Amino acid sequence: MWSDRSGTTVAAAPGPDPAPEALLPATDAGPLPDVPAALAGPAGDPALGALSGEVSDAATGESLWSGAGDRPLVPASSTKLLTASAALLELGPDATVPTVVARGARPGEVVVGGGGDVTLARTAGSGTFTDAATVADLADQVRAALGGEPVTAVTVDDSVRGGSFFNDTWDRADVAGGNVTDLGGTMLDAGRVDPRDTYSPRSTTPSADVGHALAAALGAPDVPVATSPTPVPRADTLGEVRSAPLVTRVRDMLLHSDNLLAEAVGREVAAHRGAPGTFRGAVDAVLGTLRDHGLGTDGAVLVDTSGMSGDDRLSAHLLDGVLAAAAAPRAGDLGLLLDALPVAGGDGTLRDRYSVPSGARDGAGWVRAKTGTLDGVNALAGTVTTRGGRALTFAFISNTPGGGDVDAGRAALDRLAAALRDM
Repeated sequence: MWSDRSGTTVAAAPGPDPAPEALLPATDAGPLPDVPAALAGPAGDPALGALSGEVSDAATGESLWSGAGDRPLVPASSTKLLTASAALLELGPDATVPTVVARGARPGEVVVGGGGDVTLARTAGSGTFTDAATVADLADQVRAALGGEPVTAVTVDDSVRGGSFFNDTWDRADVAGGNVTDLGGTMLDAGRVDPRDTYSPRSTTPSADVGHALAAALGAPDVPVATSPTPVPRADTLGEVRSAPLVTRVRDMLLHSDNLLAEAVGREVAAHRGAPGTFRGAVDAVLGTLRDHGLGTDGAVLVDTSGMSGDDRLSAHLLDGVLAAAAAPRAGDLGLLLDALPVAGGDGTLRDRYSVPSGARDGAGWVRAKTGTLDGVNALAGTVTTRGGRALTFAFISNTPGGGDVDAGRAALDRLAAALRDM
């Protein structure tokens, strides 16, 4: 069980079999567990390679176990915990992102002013993301505002982004692999070719795709579509839509580990702090926000806000510190981070894990965590309630030289978290 921000006790989401309801809420009422004894065996699994791990008591923030907790390792997508936390703290859960269509400088030209929303859908219910704004809504507004005036061209203004749209440390092969693409100023389904497939290949022309979708929705599918990295002259506004609230987008980001959404949210933090809309600007804004709120960032080396880069370095101590802060009684908006974590055996990137063959079955329905996976890298960071009723936060990062067996490393991390549950 977990306590939400209102203090209401929430039962763990069911795994393949529902978790029993008899356990205590996540307070300090349960006995303080012997974490070193519980992890002595599973932490020595050779499949883990180099391990950085930390476990804390959620009620007090006290560290109960550290296995090279300060060791900086490649964190993969567990980095998104920092991005989500900074966004909740800096922007608040209700923040939204606008997408505006305005008249252009040429007769019949309409300009899409990308405000940074990468979650746009073509029509309601057809997209990847929850409660996304739609091109169809924009088109209806534009059509009404034009009053029958024909559209002769569509230009997508990407000037909200600065610097490179694609991180220098990423691999272009990951575009077809469904992980990344150019970070446009506005995007459909974060660039997915198939919005219904979380792991769909990404488009190589995400900004232009928005322009073509709008042109088609306006009944002008054959007009020229252009994109511009610099500001495009525009006149009166013809239509505007806004993204889902930040708290909704953060949950989608963590549930599906969406890299483009994480990069876009990082840019939102940067914009709010007056920093450049670049990869460096977003990283500095995220880490700066965490420091401003008393969260340690010692040893953090980031070149993106999604964790796709193999050049990123974080420690388990840092990740666990953020989670412990989110679990604190007066966490405020940061506490919403915990509600956004995938459930073991239940949903998101943990949906297909914690089965009987994995040896981690006892964690199903009780572990809630953000995953991270790259070649030779696994990470798992989140919360779990022990059988004795004590709520814990934890972070584990595993790096295996030469790549190793990613599946074996992932299962070994799951067994670590399940061992915490079994106390």
